[in-house]
Amino acid sequence: MTGTSGNFSAKVKTGRPVTGPSAGNRLGLAQVGLALAGASVAGYLSWTRLAGGTPVCVGFGGCDFVDASRFSELLDLPVAVWGLGVYLALAALGIAGLTPGLREAVWIRVAAFGLALAGWLFSMYLTGIEAFVLQAWCVWCVSSAVIISLLMAVCGVRLFRE
Repeated sequence: MTGTSGNFSAKVKTGRPVTGPSAGNRLGLAQVGLALAGASVAGYLSWTRLAGGTPVCVGFGGCDFVDASRFSELLDLPVAVWGLGVYLALAALGIAGLTPGLREAVWIRVAAFGLALAGWLFSMYLTGIEAFVLQAWCVWCVSSAVIISLLMAVCGVRLFRE
């Protein structure tokens, strides 16, 4: 071998063969996937709210009550619209972090973690409202809270480990 093979060159430089995506790439893909899942949930809730409908509620049975509460809007916009924006921004930052020219840019990871942290804090506030004020649960809201929690963890690992 002359060393012109991509895998051979990578093996010489790193001392181990290239077998698949790096841990950073896997975390970036996880960030994009989770953000798109969150955008699906927030998009559905935004669409039903803006169209004047009520979300289909499975499991807890309080979606219509939570959706109609005074806590479901922020600055005259449904909180789901804000969530959709956050999830789409996190997906864009995840994609940017996978781009070869931007892969090493620390500001992308800082921005993603900061946005995920802010989204998580607001989601935990809303979860507390569901539990202690409304005493009603929305399965869509709970699933969004789980997704943003996982996103914050992934973005935190990307920031502090890469």
